Amino acid sequence: MRGKLLGGWRMRGLRAVVVLVLAGVGYTLFIPQSHPNRKLLSNLVIRHTALASVPAKAKLQQAIPGSESTFAVTKRAARQQPDETGLYAREWYVAPNAPPEVGVVLQKLPTSAEASTVLSAVRAEIRTAPILSTERASSPEPFSVPGVPSATGDSFLLIDSNTKAQVGTAYSAAYQVGDAVTSELIVSTSTTRDPAAAVADVKAGAALLRQQEPGFSMVVITYPLVATLVYAIVTVVVAAASMFVPEFMGERLRRRRQRHHERELRKEREQYLARGRRTVRRGRAPAWSQSRRR
Repeated sequence: MRGKLLGGWRMRGLRAVVVLVLAGVGYTLFIPQSHPNRKLLSNLVIRHTALASVPAKAKLQQAIPGSESTFAVTKRAARQQPDETGLYAREWYVAPNAPPEVGVVLQKLPTSAEASTVLSAVRAEIRTAPILSTERASSPEPFSVPGVPSATGDSFLLIDSNTKAQVGTAYSAAYQVGDAVTSELIVSTSTTRDPAAAVADVKAGAALLRQQEPGFSMVVITYPLVATLVYAIVTVVVAAASMFVPEFMGERLRRRRQRHHERELRKEREQYLARGRRTVRRGRAPAWSQSRRR
């Protein structure tokens, strides 16, 4: 008797475990929600610039949808694969729209092939003299970045539009690592052409991308609290029901069958007795007991 009782509880526990396992699988399939978080792209952009004349902390940090890019490839990728496309900008300056200032823009593409196409377009763009408010830029002078094969850069002398005197220098650079393309513009008040700060930033940015870009994803998985609580409550109720409902329903079915069987037996008895009564009512005395006529 004790062994039978223990066996029944083992079966109940097994059913509950099966319910919990299936519920766990269903939870991972239906409850989690995924969405892109472009703020994660900040992990692919340098946090400090080598230009000493600007504050150490960036004044502007902004995630930008790929649809707002000026490059056709990035816009198309944003339409087709929005979860894998995005931009992030970081800027350092003393006063808005006035030198000295540094701006870095990262473009994350779905594939390295698309990133290469964007890099070619960026290279063509940075060869063009930057448009500033009161200065005009001279013809570009290229510079290289040792250790970063994909990097190209150009330096410009900045001439005051009114006095025609040199008032500063500008440096633009672009490079690619994997699926990411980074471009940078430095505007300095120094009149000496020295791309050291730009070179240092490119090296630091490329090293950061080589470390962070492999396996990087903007997609974030969240677990809604209300849905999780409801799912957990339903799971507990179903698991508990699996331990007791089968026995309850089985016992109920057994009793129903027993009552049905008893009704059938009672019906058969009643039919038997009824047939006996009818036989008695129709019965006659034996012929030998009847008087004979002479």
